[in-house]
Amino acid sequence: MGVVRIGNTKSKNLADDISDRVPRSVQLKALVDTYPNGIMRGTQFEIGSLSGEEGKSLKISVDVNRSDFMQGMDFSTHEGVGGITKIMMEGRGMTLQDVSEYFADYLGPEFRPQPPENPVNLNLSKEAAKPTKMNIDINTAHDGEHVYTSNEGEIICLVRRYISRDESGEVVRGNDGKAKKEFRQFSGNSPFPKMPDTRPLYNIPGILEAERIIWVEGEKCADDLNALGHTATCHLGGAGMLSVRSAPSYDFSPLQGKQVILWPDNDSAGIKVAKLIQDLATKAGATSVTMLTPPRGKPDKWDASDAISEGFDVSNFLNAPQHKTKQNISLRDESLLVSNMFVGSAPEQRFLIADTIPLGVPVVFAAAGDSGKGMMTLDLAMKVASGESMQSSFGGFVANHGNVVLMSAEDDKDELHRRIERLDPLNARNSYEYDLRVLPLPNLGGVFPMMQKIDNTYIMAPEFERLYEQILEIDNLALFIADPMASFVHADINADPAAGAAFMGMLAQLATETGATVMVNHHMAKIRDNDVITTPEQARNLIRGTSAIVDGVRCAFSVWQVDEKMGRQRCKDLGVTYSRNAVFDGAVVKSNGPANRDIRHFIRNSNTGLLEDRSVDIRNLSLSSTVRLRLDYMYQFIAMCEENRKAVSHDGKYDSAFEALRVSSSSEPFVLELKGVGSSTIKNAITTLLSEDRVSKYKMGNSGPDKWLGVPGGPMSQGIYEARTARENL
Repeated sequence: MGVVRIGNTKSKNLADDISDRVPRSVQLKALVDTYPNGIMRGTQFEIGSLSGEEGKSLKISVDVNRSDFMQGMDFSTHEGVGGITKIMMEGRGMTLQDVSEYFADYLGPEFRPQPPENPVNLNLSKEAAKPTKMNIDINTAHDGEHVYTSNEGEIICLVRRYISRDESGEVVRGNDGKAKKEFRQFSGNSPFPKMPDTRPLYNIPGILEAERIIWVEGEKCADDLNALGHTATCHLGGAGMLSVRSAPSYDFSPLQGKQVILWPDNDSAGIKVAKLIQDLATKAGATSVTMLTPPRGKPDKWDASDAISEGFDVSNFLNAPQHKTKQNISLRDESLLVSNMFVGSAPEQRFLIADTIPLGVPVVFAAAGDSGKGMMTLDLAMKVASGESMQSSFGGFVANHGNVVLMSAEDDKDELHRRIERLDPLNARNSYEYDLRVLPLPNLGGVFPMMQKIDNTYIMAPEFERLYEQILEIDNLALFIADPMASFVHADINADPAAGAAFMGMLAQLATETGATVMVNHHMAKIRDNDVITTPEQARNLIRGTSAIVDGVRCAFSVWQVDEKMGRQRCKDLGVTYSRNAVFDGAVVKSNGPANRDIRHFIRNSNTGLLEDRSVDIRNLSLSSTVRLRLDYMYQFIAMCEENRKAVSHDGKYDSAFEALRVSSSSEPFVLELKGVGSSTIKNAITTLLSEDRVSKYKMGNSGPDKWLGVPGGPMSQGIYEARTARENL
């Protein structure tokens, strides 16, 4: 039998000569290029095995000054490593001849390969069907290519696919009949496979443009999903390349601020790597990370490409809550540390209705039947969409405006039309700054549930799920209203705490994802005719359902009817005709943040049918003329200070209104009248002005708390106040 000769040198001598003649720096680079998964630790290079698996059981000396350079031991198999030649033969599938050709520039002519004297056919055994190890470089013909680029279009890495073939050139197939494939990554200027130093995500330009990202295991799956209009990505190298140890080499930062859905292959390895991706995406700042659970009956390794090829409803699968598992919480996540999570100044509490209803939270509005809840929320919806600063039916001024969606389960189109016309007889709605979309469900196929119970699990109902996705597409959504709550829940929300918690959780999710206030109208329990609600606490306890309903929202507002005697007296004082069901009190009965919890007094407008806040009018009737005059003086003083660019605070140590009055040299009559008034009286007067919305608090520039007093229409309200710091102000 003929043999392959390499000069006149035996194999062992050639391997030794390669180790001796090739510069150690060149060998070191060849080692790193051979094992992109390896890790350099001081004078040792760690890898899982000679075949290139991740791990640290194989340790290779890389100290160029030691005699054991490129020597080592695989501690899992106790196999020794005998130099760069063996490393490249095992790691790259090279022959001795291949290694010699690779380092030809450093070897003499005597080492150049010679053809065999008597070539023989070596493909006669049964082993011939096994795939041969491929010696691959940048010029090797490939069977497909995927390109990783930066957002600017610069190529970061090429991933090439090679079909495995046996020594006769036939395609090698697995038990499933599919061709076996090998993948190689090329980066930089290396002609040989090499991972980039920082391993990127696939489809970075698409990721940065989208809000929702689908992660899959391979580039083909990502391409197939992208072709359907979804935005998909994967990490470089597949499931086998990513581990806890290799994770620092990957850049998941493009997922910051994104909603991430993980679609793993249907096997244990897929689930394992998806859980790691879950942690890494969360650490990278993804707003949400959920994992899909493959439907029952799907085969092993079933993936996105398989789903698409079989005509599977991919969109429904991606959106259906029943296919998603909750995000795993990792206590290793450094972002959970208080020092990392709470940096700088806390975000300002934003309100939809000033000091009353927060923005971006779920809210319950509760009242007894026939109180006019629907009219009040319709009025609020119209004023939020109008873009105009005006007082809401709930009391405070509308503080933020934007687009609005209102779903009505009980009122049809005609009834809503009549109500809107009463509230807006001049058709101002035709020139609203923002969109108000009203869904009269009796005219749109009937009421559908927002949540339903299936197999003891509460899920988002399919009809609302389709609407939910459309809601998320509305820019600058400020308010979403569902009226009434009971019509949208196909579960016993009044008796089942789990149902209440699930529904409130769904509302919180909608509020978080849109930034809008999500308000649902709800009923209060009936009371006996002779019973009267007198406090916000009593009203809160009468909100129907379990404690989960109130506990699950950030804010709850209630209105309740006052007793007849008090109602008649208020109507008499205001000079209006008393009628039953016309006089109410109301208040914020639950708030997780700052809010005005004062009881407000409402009188129904006989023309519109709307409950209107008449608290200021009723309060003024009880104030003496002296007190009222003092309030007017205080208002004028605050306005004067603001106009003179010397704004004052409520009760600061050096900048309070009282201190400013004490040192003021102004000869204005209202200043002189207030000079002899005590500090507590001044503070109380300012409190009253604030409650009447005659005075508001503002920031100084763009920082600091809301503490500086100004009047509506003044320089502060217009954002043209000149002072930028408290020191400049004083």
